[in-house]
Amino acid sequence: MNQKNNRKAKDPSDAPKELPSTLSGRIAELRERKNLTIRDLAQDSRFTKERIEDIESGLETWLSSTDRQLLARALAVDPYIIQEVETRPRLEESDDPVAYAAMLADLSDSILKGVKEQECPQCGNTLRCRVQEGLDIDEQPIYLAKAFCQKCPFILK
Repeated sequence: MNQKNNRKAKDPSDAPKELPSTLSGRIAELRERKNLTIRDLAQDSRFTKERIEDIESGLETWLSSTDRQLLARALAVDPYIIQEVETRPRLEESDDPVAYAAMLADLSDSILKGVKEQECPQCGNTLRCRVQEGLDIDEQPIYLAKAFCQKCPFILK
């Protein structure tokens, strides 16, 4: 008895596209595949819209385990799909850790006061800066300074 093979030949355009190799590209691609807007993904993951924009623009290159889980769940993927392209910021070792910590605190304070043009402490390039608004555990507003350099791996989170 001959059985007919009911399988259709696979169309090459049906094959899943390879995912981008950066966190920003991968999140944007996965979001688009699910036909979600940035606002939809923010709502589903419990992130702010600005946070999703930071991730997709490359401002954030590494997520905490909890944030990775929330984002993966919202995108319906295994958290490893996100984790495999994350990169931790690599700060250069400082000769004076106390002075370096003070410099980062001054940078953060300046950004929170609205100064937009800041110099990267590692390479001197102009940093991209912004203030992230959120709520603390008691639902009180908090403001966090964020900055990244487009030339070197410096990130202020």
